[in-house]
Amino acid sequence: MSMDWRTMACGVTLACALVLAGCAAIPGGEPPAVNVADMRMGTAGIFEQQFFVKLRVQNPGERELVLKGVSFDLDLNDKAFARGTSATDAVVPPFGAALVEVETVSTLPGMLRQLSGMTAAGKSPAAMNYRIRGRLHTAGRGAAIPFEEKGEWSLGEAGSGGDK
Repeated sequence: MSMDWRTMACGVTLACALVLAGCAAIPGGEPPAVNVADMRMGTAGIFEQQFFVKLRVQNPGERELVLKGVSFDLDLNDKAFARGTSATDAVVPPFGAALVEVETVSTLPGMLRQLSGMTAAGKSPAAMNYRIRGRLHTAGRGAAIPFEEKGEWSLGEAGSGGDK
């Protein structure tokens, strides 16, 4: 009977420690919002295409957020498209925002997945759905902060950004 009590006490202690560690990773207890602000083409070759994705990181917390790096996966129309990673020294002020540009690379298979999806429909799409999910790596904190955003890019209007 005492063995069950000790096991339960250890489990409760571990659960509390994990919750506190999770809250400590997020300044002010509220996670930052990450949105795609812009995307532009870099270099393009047959086997690899380079894009630059600009992310807007908004900090709803009371303490500044010091970013050391960003990593993410980008899906277009529910298909894996590109992966981005970048070291950065961006500082997001309390209740403020910062833009972070991330080099993003797509490979030939990622481009082929997109082309096959478009040609299967038989017509050019009017919009593309996207999903970006990744992690903000911060200075002075043990855990990276996960983020995810979904939206839609209208292809009918040149230069339009993501709509939610």
